Amino acid sequence: MPLLSQTHAMLAFAHAAGKIAPRLSIAVAALAAIRLWLERSWRAWALLGVTAVCAWLSRVNLFEFLFAPARGAQVVAASQFHDIRDSDMVIGVSIGPESRAYPVRYLAYHHMLNDQLGATAIVPTY
Repeated sequence: MPLLSQTHAMLAFAHAAGKIAPRLSIAVAALAAIRLWLERSWRAWALLGVTAVCAWLSRVNLFEFLFAPARGAQVVAASQFHDIRDSDMVIGVSIGPESRAYPVRYLAYHHMLNDQLGATAIVPTY
């Protein structure tokens, strides 16, 4: 949340909510199912539907669907990479003797890339 300063309490609340959400979703779904069994009305069906959607949303990270990370990057020498211009920006990463450059144009589409540089897992992002 870029417009708010993130505090320790806010992060702790987010982690607690993530742990509580599955149990709470099951409890609310059970109550909605009982109400549906007793009433058998459109309102009970609507409550059960909203509960199911909320339960699904509490377990799914929508950003993984919107910004799927690129995987399986192929490493080539800069002289062999023909789809880059001299004016293109890159994000450079150096760990020990190894270095990589990731074109911002490609990262801007996927927003991140799961990669490995030596023994270190990295996620360059833009």
